[in-house]
Amino acid sequence: MPQLTSIMPMFHSPRGQPAGVLTKDRDRVIHYTLSSAGAKELRAAGLESGDSVPARVLASLIRAGHAHSPRPADAVGQTKFDFSDDNTADLLPRCELTGTSVDLHLVLYGEANGVVSRLLSLEPRFLLQKTTTLSVPIPALSPSSLATLEAIGKLPSGTQAAATLRDWWRQDWEIAWEKLRRDRDQRQDYLRLGDASDALLL
Repeated sequence: MPQLTSIMPMFHSPRGQPAGVLTKDRDRVIHYTLSSAGAKELRAAGLESGDSVPARVLASLIRAGHAHSPRPADAVGQTKFDFSDDNTADLLPRCELTGTSVDLHLVLYGEANGVVSRLLSLEPRFLLQKTTTLSVPIPALSPSSLATLEAIGKLPSGTQAAATLRDWWRQDWEIAWEKLRRDRDQRQDYLRLGDASDALLL
């Protein structure tokens, strides 16, 4: 396979396989599987397989659950990409212990000082299995469900984990979608071939 370069996440839609997006989380290239609705949104914005995806657009798809099941890209045979300017991971919540943005859960567990609330990835969750009282994937949470957990006393109020999630939900990425659609429309303008009346007869 030839060396390919992308400065942003890349829309990846191989024939006969689910569409996805390749991005970078620190030193790992990650593949997010797209829901049919997520792939449809990207195609409606004018993207084709191999096109770059703005980081904020991918972040909005992840938050909505339309880009899901992240796994190392070598699992889908895609590792030869340069994502040096990809800042998607900077827009996502991170594990409070490992720093990764992949497969995060809101985890509640007991310690000597009481209940602890953290956003954690797989490795620390595995270590805390015996003491965990609640573990919820962040795509399954919403502002209202978080408020309910606090109201019924399952989640201590004022935690850093809750603040991080609320900041994440507060982000407005519609501007990024509008810019993507506008840029794609302008690109299509450059491909227009002019008035058909000027065409040569065959």
